[in-house]
Order: sequence, then structure tokens, then C-alpha cells
Amino acid sequence: EEMRNLDRTAVEDFSLAEELLMENAGMAAYHVIMKESGIQGKRFVLICGTGNNGGDGLVIARKIHSMNGEAVVYILGNEDKFRGTSKKNFEIVSRLQLTIRHVESMDSLRKELAHCDAIVDAIFGTGLTRNVEGIYSDVIQMINRSGKKVFSIDIPSGINGDTGKIMGTAVKADFTITFGIPKIGNILYPGYGHCGKLYVSHISFPPSHYNSNDLKIEINVPVRLPERDKKGHKGDFGDTLFIAGASNYY
Repeated sequence: EEMRNLDRTAVEDFSLAEELLMENAGMAAYHVIMKESGIQGKRFVLICGTGNNGGDGLVIARKIHSMNGEAVVYILGNEDKFRGTSKKNFEIVSRLQLTIRHVESMDSLRKELAHCDAIVDAIFGTGLTRNVEGIYSDVIQMINRSGKKVFSIDIPSGINGDTGKIMGTAVKADFTITFGIPKIGNILYPGYGHCGKLYVSHISFPPSHYNSNDLKIEINVPVRLPERDKKGHKGDFGDTLFIAGASNYY
């Protein structure tokens, strides 16, 4: 909910167009994919839902295509449900010379996954509130069985963004690229265990946008502990005070 408010106020207060935010989100994910997998000569299967998460996936497909990677897009759902910026990106991608298919045959998707280098999961975003069922569940389970490197956009599909709960079934990602701030579902189990390596992109939000008492999460660089003197004695390293409960608690 906090992240959805950030998106809304970014558009309202700073006149950051939704098209720019989606473009920046897709570009951020593209750079992670390029770093972790490489692009040129690689084959990617992008499985896109029909919401904004799918719109991010369509931007990524366009970026991969422009850098001589092979992008095969599978639309999971009715393309008529695309709205706003996501619809615009679908129209753009439809004009490019890349493959766009609908998930109608599980056999077709299975063959594509068997011959790709990596999968981009752009099915559901952080707003998922009901259990994943039917073909959506089948596709997620197929992704998990593929053995391929998986990149999830914002949050692994099937994870509740507000709680970290698995909504029936969920993608087990190797990498997750989230935007603005980590969502609760990115950092609490069991969702955390499905994210793999987590990347966070600010997608052009100004620093002042994060300085709000309403935000209950903050990213800090871990404090680096000083190197221990190899010749040191235990008395050289200071004392530790433990404030603990009953002696039988461990």
C-alpha cells in the first residue's frame, strides 16, 4: 500500500508520467538481467500478465530485442484487459519483429521454456490478494520446474506484497527487481525465500519522496565491522553486555 501511494504521489506531486515510471522500471530490470545473464545471443521467455506488472515485462522485452537478444513474449490473460500505459506498451511491442503468443497450450510453453536461457516473470505484481488458480497456477509451477534462471519483476508472482504469504503457489525466483522501496512481501518469509537476490531501483523518485513519516521501511548500508587483530587477545576486543530472559531460554 505504501508503494502504491508513492507511485500515485509521484505522478500527482512531481508530474512524473506513468509512462516514464514504467519505462524506468523496465530499464532497471533490463540492466539487472544484462548483469546477471547477458543479453546478446540469449533467448528469453517473458511471461506477462495484463496489468502493470505485465507492462513492465513488455518494456523489458523491447529492451532485450533492441540489444540483439531474442525475446519471446507469452501473454497470460486476455489482452483486451490491458489498460493505460500497459496497453500502450503492448501496442508498441506488437509492432516489433518479436514473437508474441498467448498461453493457450501448455505444451507450447513447455517447449519454449526448455529452449530458453532465462525466464522473466511479469505475471502478477504486489497487489495480488487471492489465491492463484487454474492456468495461472499451472504456468507458475511450470516455471519452477523448468530449471532455468528466473527474474521476477517487483515480486515473485504468487506472493502477497503486503504480507509475504504464498497465495496458493508462487514463482521461485533467482533474482527479483523491485522498485522504489522493498515491499513487505520482499523481506518477510515465506516471500523473502522466493525472491532470490533482491535488487531495488528508485525509478527516478526524488530523494524527498522517501522522507515521509508514513514510510515504515528504510534501506541502510550494513555497518562494516572492523577487522579483527590476528595477534589480539580476547581482552583486547572489549566487553559485551547481554540483557536476556530466563536462564532456560536460549
